[in-house]
Amino acid sequence: MKKTDIFSLASEILSHETNASPSQTHGPVVKTGPTAGQNRSRRNNGQWRKKRSDAGQKRS
Repeated sequence: MKKTDIFSLASEILSHETNASPSQTHGPVVKTGPTAGQNRSRRNNGQWRKKRSDAGQKRS
């Protein structure tokens, strides 16, 4: 394989990472909100991002 083939393959894998199924990412699925049905993202330290504590409340 050429280097360009490896890089194109790696970029293709990374581009589909956000659309990967939970069985592939071993992560939870968002239940409600604007990103419902998508996989949860991770924080920089590796923890799964949680829903905001003030979600669903009106702004004051």
